[in-house]
Amino acid sequence: MAGQAFSVLSNFASQQAQKDLYFTNIGLNKTLGKLSSGKRIVEAGDDAAGLAIASALKADGMALDQAVRNANDGIAIVQIADGALNKLNDLLLRAVTLAEQSASDTVGTNEKATLNVEYREILNELNRVIDVANFKGERLFSTGSAFTKGVYVGDTQFASFITISIGGPGGAGTSALGLSNASLASFSSISSQSSAITTLSLLQTAIASISRWRGAIGAQQNRLVNAVGIIQIQSLNIKAAESSITDANMAEEIVNMTKWQILMQSGMSSLAQANASSQLVLQLLR
Repeated sequence: MAGQAFSVLSNFASQQAQKDLYFTNIGLNKTLGKLSSGKRIVEAGDDAAGLAIASALKADGMALDQAVRNANDGIAIVQIADGALNKLNDLLLRAVTLAEQSASDTVGTNEKATLNVEYREILNELNRVIDVANFKGERLFSTGSAFTKGVYVGDTQFASFITISIGGPGGAGTSALGLSNASLASFSSISSQSSAITTLSLLQTAIASISRWRGAIGAQQNRLVNAVGIIQIQSLNIKAAESSITDANMAEEIVNMTKWQILMQSGMSSLAQANASSQLVLQLLR
């Protein structure tokens, strides 16, 4: 202090230097923490309001990342269903070929019987595919109502669902294709010309039903794919906002580190000088 007399009991210059060194050390440690972590907010005290905002943004970003995975699960469901329907369509097309051949008088009775054997095997395979098509053990077609799943694609702020629906009342399972066990008798034979002609009409109805199903499933898949793209953009923007709040400006922090290091060195030198000044009182005793 200005005008202070020499004293061995109090060394205010030393105390001032110690105080300054204390805050310099805090500043240096904070800067080193930011440099080592890459974060501007290492502790809540660095920016309490910014930390609260960044935490909420991070939660939304993680929720949206999971929403993308949820939507991809939904896409997997419709792809499984579409794959099964595609195979059913192939089988029906083969059945049409057999029925068309059997409907001709140029094919004899024995040949018609042979065609009918393959045709019956196709019917059996149609029913097998419909019965076993599933997602994690849940049948996609063999139910009396639509297979539906709500895919959650919201974040922590707003709830949002995309509903997947495969089939529907009166339009699920084999009955949707006119191939239920109850109506199988209508399809069961192409061993005669008349039965083959009747079957051709029924097969055409079944093929049209599959086309409608696949159209509906394709529309749902496109919606899910578009939703994934939108969610990914949202997630990217949210993460960018979080980064602008929490990430450290490395160039600025390097400048700060240099500043604190210089202050630390000068503070230590000043403290040493302040402690040495008290010893000058001993010179008076000589």
